[in-house]
Amino acid sequence: MFRILLLLLIAASLQNCQTTSTTTEEDMFAESKAYIPYTPSDLQKLRWLAGAWKGEENGKTIRQLFQFHNNASLEIMCFGEDGNLSSCVFSWRDGRFYYGDNRQWVVTWIGEKDIRFDPVGPGTDPMTWTRLNDSQWHLVRHAASGDRASLMERTEDMTP
Repeated sequence: MFRILLLLLIAASLQNCQTTSTTTEEDMFAESKAYIPYTPSDLQKLRWLAGAWKGEENGKTIRQLFQFHNNASLEIMCFGEDGNLSSCVFSWRDGRFYYGDNRQWVVTWIGEKDIRFDPVGPGTDPMTWTRLNDSQWHLVRHAASGDRASLMERTEDMTP
């Protein structure tokens, strides 16, 4: 009797191990980040970003235009040195803000002067944007080799 019970217990354990999970690696990565509940209106804390900015990153000039379209929507248009335009948006999904074309980052902190982004999946560095004053802010990429900061300055000229 004890042997049969033991065999049934082992069989049940093995069956449990064989069931597949629908949770992806990206889901587990995102869930491991600290979660602070926000509402769509918390995006208003970033109103200081509205307008045109330029800076330098990896020896290249970067230009960005931040446009609020409503109380919970922010679009960032990036102008490359070659004149190419790309656009990223903050998206609201499942009670969280995401950033990037394919929601590469999840917002884990929104403050009055800064915002923190953590990658949803491997291969992307976390980053922080920190307001210094009305005309400057830091874009900091937190790489394994060390932080890389770019100074962004308010500008009116968006031509490359």
